[in-house]
Amino acid sequence: MTTSDDQVETHLAARSALVDSLIERVTDLPSFVAFLAALRDDRTDAAAKDRLNPPSPHGPGAHDWENVSIESFLEAAVGWAEDWKDREDGPLADSNPWRVAARIIYAGKYYE
Repeated sequence: MTTSDDQVETHLAARSALVDSLIERVTDLPSFVAFLAALRDDRTDAAAKDRLNPPSPHGPGAHDWENVSIESFLEAAVGWAEDWKDREDGPLADSNPWRVAARIIYAGKYYE
């Protein structure tokens, strides 16, 4: 890898970490949309990496994406929300509905 490649990889890793950090900063419609844009960019980059280096069928792809079809993504998000909905101290107990929505959507990325 060249220095330029290293810089690109560092930038992309930072962008993926940004998605994680944005969840807790979601408070309103603009911050929710910013989170969605970051998640979209994370998926776009992961898909490009997966095309170049296909992941194992038994593990996540680039950026830890488990659910790459819209069907599996939505199924995972719904499953995660159903598993957490009755827990008073869980991630859905947050009083901010925008942050709760962001957490549910983000779960579509990784939940199985």
